[in-house]
Amino acid sequence: MSDSLASPKTFLEDVEWTWGPLNLPPITTSLRFGTNGLIKGYEHPNEHSWTLKDDILEIHATDGHCMWRFEQAIDSGDTLTFISYPQQDPLWNVFFGLSASKADINTVIEAKEPSSAPQTTEKKAEKPEGIRLVIWDLDDTFWKGTLSEGEITPVQKTIDIVKTLNSRGIVNAICSRNTFEDTKERLEQLGVWDDFVFPRIAWAPKGPLIQDIIEKIQLRPETVLFIDDNVTNLNEAKHFVPKLNVAEPDIIDALLDDPRLIGKPDPDLSRLKRYQVLETKQNDMSASGGDNEAFLRKSDIRVSFHADVDAEFPRIHDLVNRTNQLNFTKNRWPEDIEEARLRFLEEVEADFDTDVGYVKVADAYGNYGICGFYLSRKNEFLHFLFSCRTMNMGVEQFVWRKLGERHVPIQGKVGSNLETPVVDWIQVVDDVDKSSSDDHSSSKRLQVCIRGACDMMMTSNFLRTKVDTLEELNYAYEGWEIIASPRFVSLCKDMKDERNREIVARLPGIPPNRFETDVLAETSDVYVFSFSQESFHGLYQSKTTGMIIPMGHFGLPYHLPGGPKDKFDYTAVTYDELLKFGVEGVSEEQWDFFRDEFSFLGGFQKDLFLRDLRYMFNRLLNAQKRVIIIGLNQSVGRDHRLLEFFGEVNALVRPLATKYGFDYININDVLKTEGDLAKDGMFGGAHFDRPVYKALSDKILNLLQSSH
Repeated sequence: MSDSLASPKTFLEDVEWTWGPLNLPPITTSLRFGTNGLIKGYEHPNEHSWTLKDDILEIHATDGHCMWRFEQAIDSGDTLTFISYPQQDPLWNVFFGLSASKADINTVIEAKEPSSAPQTTEKKAEKPEGIRLVIWDLDDTFWKGTLSEGEITPVQKTIDIVKTLNSRGIVNAICSRNTFEDTKERLEQLGVWDDFVFPRIAWAPKGPLIQDIIEKIQLRPETVLFIDDNVTNLNEAKHFVPKLNVAEPDIIDALLDDPRLIGKPDPDLSRLKRYQVLETKQNDMSASGGDNEAFLRKSDIRVSFHADVDAEFPRIHDLVNRTNQLNFTKNRWPEDIEEARLRFLEEVEADFDTDVGYVKVADAYGNYGICGFYLSRKNEFLHFLFSCRTMNMGVEQFVWRKLGERHVPIQGKVGSNLETPVVDWIQVVDDVDKSSSDDHSSSKRLQVCIRGACDMMMTSNFLRTKVDTLEELNYAYEGWEIIASPRFVSLCKDMKDERNREIVARLPGIPPNRFETDVLAETSDVYVFSFSQESFHGLYQSKTTGMIIPMGHFGLPYHLPGGPKDKFDYTAVTYDELLKFGVEGVSEEQWDFFRDEFSFLGGFQKDLFLRDLRYMFNRLLNAQKRVIIIGLNQSVGRDHRLLEFFGEVNALVRPLATKYGFDYININDVLKTEGDLAKDGMFGGAHFDRPVYKALSDKILNLLQSSH
């Protein structure tokens, strides 16, 4: 591919590549070639795995088809770019490129060349893990003397150390063989009782007591230090908690200078207060008999979902890089916050179908602030993590189900199982900072049915966290496009004819329950519709019954030369040609039946569309349902044929919505310039930047609130 550099296998896997269509903004700047043969740092079904043979680089889709073959390279001196034309979609008239800095490539090549310098076996010293909890013995450790045998002598230095550690965000606990009441009274006299959490003061072995503290406070033993003057106690504690850090009192003088106890400034003692809340909760649960679920049901747990990640980025950055026990994917960002921001933006912009947000949590005991963060592409999470302060509350399970049970590629050990019984003791509120149990105890959340294509799919990411959604969105089934068109609502009438049911049963691409819709079931309170999918499919009419059905497959061309309204005729495709297009799972008998039984009507049919709309609108009007129509983008972008078509659809839909008294939202009220479009090279259609979908969801929610 290039004569100016070593073979690409020398450097390919160790360089980050910029990936995207040539002469357009990149899709990602962090694509990497994993040693396991998978694409890393960027996720898309078309770019899943890679092979390198005879210096020819191929990138394959998830189904194994070769999507990109790189045989050409341009060496500009500063940058090396590999170029490919799409291998599977001849109508996608664009070249794509993989680019990397020559300096980065040369650095990797030089690092792989044998070095004449002497090799060393010394390993770089690892940074010690920070201590988050110090457990204190009292007698002859925290103070001089033994409390049970007489008066003790306070040590001001240890009192000051405890207070200083708390101000660094490092909390303190007690494990002491003494009488609880006497010990508490003495520590109160010293003004330090409230500086401790989870005191375990009893005439009992210390090993189980320390194990109990660590379990209740929900920290890993590696982050806990136990100080005691009795070596037997230290060994006993290590027996019960093998990874615990232990030390004798001679560590105390230099404790604040120990690099493990630097902590982070916490002048408001927020961590101490959080653990005091946790301690109160643990005590209340013990008092209720230890039934955790019964206790949680009484705890008034509330969560709220938020999209303004940029505004809260420092806290979220800390969560992503510091959370371990409930960090399911373990994907980290750079420690430098500005570099982390850039990485976050790359992750968001790498795929149009990206959902990202953070979660706040509160309950009857207090407000825990931002406790969770998620970022998913398609149907898989890149980030899914929660603070340990929500441990055992069911928050992560609740959020996972609320977001649609997307795939979580779990990495390493995680202190939770998502697939537990349904969590039904948590309520969603608009903002936990502004809510209390009185605000929502009697309120019923609206159920909103959402039908449409990409615009509704992305808007649903914001709506489902505010209302209960029933999402009837476009999806793929064995390569066929299943769309939420009004035609399929009207087809339910045709399905009453047994002949039509028999015809449909012989067709490819019809999943179970294809004709079920809540538009007819009428269980939702509100219905939100968008009709951008009307540009997708061709229409085919049964020669036997006259039934008209849309058909579309991802592997077959969409349009004839005329534009969105003119479709490619599937009945003109022979079975052998069908296989060459890569269509699988269709028998020759099925395809021949389809070609013989159906006539191609073309693309969008104005009269049929209006007839289907009226049928659907009449049903909902008679059922006294609230309906919100989302207009299509007819102004912004360069795909003028599609914009013109969307304008034609709007001209049909908007007057009808007005006639029926339905709400209509003009998308071009929030979509103003090309900068508001998704960075995917489409320059039009229903692919927008995330703030547009947030603004659209806000408009929908404002309409819903104004009606109550």
